[in-house]
Amino acid sequence: MDGHILIDTREQVNDHIVNELARLGVKYERRKLDFGDYSFVADGKSYERELVIERKGSLNELIGNFTKDKDRFRREFERAGKCKMILMVEASPDQIDARDYRSKMSPAKVKSFLNTWCRKFQIELHFVDKAQSCEFILNQFRAFLREQKRGN
Repeated sequence: MDGHILIDTREQVNDHIVNELARLGVKYERRKLDFGDYSFVADGKSYERELVIERKGSLNELIGNFTKDKDRFRREFERAGKCKMILMVEASPDQIDARDYRSKMSPAKVKSFLNTWCRKFQIELHFVDKAQSCEFILNQFRAFLREQKRGN
């Protein structure tokens, strides 16, 4: 990919991703994105209105967005409009059933919220091991570009 990764300026606790980008020699730019945490520029074109990744560093962060930050979280997805939105959660889905989070929300309620939000806002949900986050982000952007070149 001839270009660079865009990282929203509000995305703070992401050293594991930034360090891996640097290790791989992938350029990145911090700038305010209107929605999402990551997007990319390729061949001089910004894709921040076509594909973004919203990262949640834990189930606690995700569940907090469903509860105390619900209105802000909803507005962000509404602003995305027809942009492809990927919700990347740095956790395992098994942690939901194991109640490996601080909220009193039941696992069934967490799953219900996830299903409802993903359907309502056409979000792709992916649980990703934190150590694989950078690779996941890069692979999503590469796959998107391949689809664009095929005309899909």
